[in-house]
Amino acid sequence: MAVNGFEKRTEQKKQIVLQTAFDIMNSDEGSNALTIDKITQLTKISKATIFKYFQSKDNLIKLVFKNFMTQMANDAKAVVKQNKSFAETFAALTQLKIDHLNCVTKQFYLDLMACYTQTEDQELAAFMANYAKESNQVLLNLFQKGRVEGAVDPKYTDEFLFIYIESLIAGVSDASIYSRALPYIEEWSEVLLKGLAPQ
Repeated sequence: MAVNGFEKRTEQKKQIVLQTAFDIMNSDEGSNALTIDKITQLTKISKATIFKYFQSKDNLIKLVFKNFMTQMANDAKAVVKQNKSFAETFAALTQLKIDHLNCVTKQFYLDLMACYTQTEDQELAAFMANYAKESNQVLLNLFQKGRVEGAVDPKYTDEFLFIYIESLIAGVSDASIYSRALPYIEEWSEVLLKGLAPQ
């Protein structure tokens, strides 16, 4: 179905608003810095139009987080689709996650996690649950591939591997550690993978 000029302009305006909202939220103040007035001032798109597209500031914030997470998921799927070895895929996914976390402020990440763990908004909770399920499936498939290739010792359960990897990524994504670890990402992945390999 062809998109007419009006629909195309509408979509462009929505994307401009979303990008501007992301830029505002990706600050030390996080989501608290976002106001519709700021978006109007920066984009020259009227308040009425913004509310027509997004209904409320809260909906806009949620959509910014959804878009960020969807982009992370799509990037991870693209890495997995390359069908490289377990070690290469693992290293690429690790770097990808660190890169995504490095492009946002600590406050944006904290706001994202608060949004991720909330349960009041059923639609958002369902989106987040689906995101977690898909992410876990990618990791599960990767662990199984690693076992088949002999790169992951079968004695390590999937649950243990999930917790282990998430805790390492959370540590490395800390700004003070990340800047020092960045030149050693390849070595970091190698040490991790050697630790998971059968003896």
